[in-house]
Amino acid sequence: MHKKLLLIIAFVSVAQLSQAQAFTYYPFNSVFSIATNPNKVIWADFRFQMNSYFSSLSTEVAPMFNLNKAERAKFYIGAGVKANFLNALNPDASKQSPLEGYSLNFGVRASPVQKLPRFQVVFELSPYANKNFDLGVFRANLGFGYVLGKKKQ
Repeated sequence: MHKKLLLIIAFVSVAQLSQAQAFTYYPFNSVFSIATNPNKVIWADFRFQMNSYFSSLSTEVAPMFNLNKAERAKFYIGAGVKANFLNALNPDASKQSPLEGYSLNFGVRASPVQKLPRFQVVFELSPYANKNFDLGVFRANLGFGYVLGKKKQ
């Protein structure tokens, strides 16, 4: 538990320096996300696996596109690339590629509490395939997010 807390504090610090606009945690998948402003039409999501050994730190970069302009719920689509840059340290040359796979993302970010419009519940369906397209999984993510800032844009 302490290691997860330290990693989250480190990510929040990096995000503060990089002007991140939203944080999301998917507790059932142990994924922590730092995003640009998800209230804009086009935004990016950077996801970090939280239940991994340091030799398997997967990171996913996913540009997203909002499909609607509703204030309380935004539906979005996007595509992602999953990478592990620590693969370069693998002594086996065939496993040194950082690329791990690809995903398509279909989701909704909803603000269910009117008095807390920056608090969001996030649900996403995401088919994922490894880099060789010979193995895949249909992922479902449910998490909680918080959008920084004084008002929604």
